[in-house]
Amino acid sequence: MLKLIILDFDGVIMDNYELHFTLSERQINWLTREEHRKLFEWNIHSEREKLKDRNTWFDLKENFNALKKDMVIDLRIKKTIESLSKSYSLWIISSAKEEWTNQCLELNWISKCFKFIYWYETHVLKTEKFKKAFWFMNIPSQESIFITDTLWDIIEANEIGIKTIAVESWYHEVDRLKKGKPYGIISSLTDINTILESLS
Repeated sequence: MLKLIILDFDGVIMDNYELHFTLSERQINWLTREEHRKLFEWNIHSEREKLKDRNTWFDLKENFNALKKDMVIDLRIKKTIESLSKSYSLWIISSAKEEWTNQCLELNWISKCFKFIYWYETHVLKTEKFKKAFWFMNIPSQESIFITDTLWDIIEANEIGIKTIAVESWYHEVDRLKKGKPYGIISSLTDINTILESLS
């Protein structure tokens, strides 16, 4: 029985692809959109290493996360999260930085919807964050589902045995997401109930 829904932040709760791509262009010379999307097909840290000879040393992570704190989350997404929180325990497991992303959740009045959050500071790998969270909260992974928008996140969830729902986004389109064999694919978090009905 599904009791827990884990959400990624970037691309699922917050549509910030264009901001990330624009800042990535400042970090990596001559970056194309396809190269940018490929960064999220596998471990982003090892993928960025392949482009290190084009690195400008612009601090993408600090600038990206600092700009997020004042961003407005789509009202439909907020309403969906509020609705889900009434029936399920909601967590966030993300690679975003804690301070500014927490401020974004508070600014948008949805921080209270989440019972548990692990950010970048917990560990660079989501697999480790999943393990730590399930142990700490004493909840079996079989009672959870992870909602994300990149192939690498799906692969990491598969390693732990967590079902995933993929959200089509500017980060990764449907064909790329299908390579990870998610349980289902939706075009927006607002469509989540169409998948949850099949899990009940």
